[in-house]
Amino acid sequence: MHTKRLIVASIALPIFYCYVMYLHRGYFLLLICVMSFISQTEFLAMYKVKEHQRYFFSLLGIIPICMTYKYNDIPTSLLVTMVATVLFGRLFVRKHPENALTDVAPYIISFLYIPVMLSYFVKLLFIGPQMVIFLCAVIWGADSFALYVGKAIGKRKLYKQMSPNKTIEGAIAAIIGAILCCLLLRAYFGLTMSLSKTSLIGIILGVVGIAGDLVESMFKRDANVKDSGSLLPGHGGILDKIDGMLFSAPALYHMLIMFTR
Repeated sequence: MHTKRLIVASIALPIFYCYVMYLHRGYFLLLICVMSFISQTEFLAMYKVKEHQRYFFSLLGIIPICMTYKYNDIPTSLLVTMVATVLFGRLFVRKHPENALTDVAPYIISFLYIPVMLSYFVKLLFIGPQMVIFLCAVIWGADSFALYVGKAIGKRKLYKQMSPNKTIEGAIAAIIGAILCCLLLRAYFGLTMSLSKTSLIGIILGVVGIAGDLVESMFKRDANVKDSGSLLPGHGGILDKIDGMLFSAPALYHMLIMFTR
């Protein structure tokens, strides 16, 4: 398992770095749209949504990302339209009221949870491609600290009901790892933020990343699946790989806006 993780990481990370830093922004938009589509189909598949429905709705999910790319924001009217589409679809496709909330929840939650959150990657790109690398490196670094420290010395469970393998020791290591990664990336990219603000960003990203990971674990346990998918050997699905970033991207974006005012 660890060998597969290292092999995939050693191949994917340099390619991802060059892709984000040196290619036109349009290619990054394409990447985020593909990630959104796959992640949303994985989520909907966990909840046994019919294949044609999950593919169609996941295609609709790339609209807010494209709107963000064009306008740097998602119009409220788009969110209202998406929710109305799901509710009207349920109203007229299934002509009985039983389980209505259960039926519509996967569509609405997947839309808000994945493409809307991923749209913040586009916002970070507009600040600078290095901030996309910054976010990914911090979260992946924190995950690695948590994994190896947790396996080595982790004994006390962090949140057994949601993720029985996560430990308090691993969570502390994740936060420390996030701080260290932030400080290293500050130096590497020559960022002008103070050490205290950079460390604060590391703490918040570490905590939010853990919470984001637990949110996906909650959904997986509810759906009774181990991984969201099997696309990445040793890593699970795409959603498994980005779960910590779905909440961390908005957190980083708003901290950067706040700290640069």
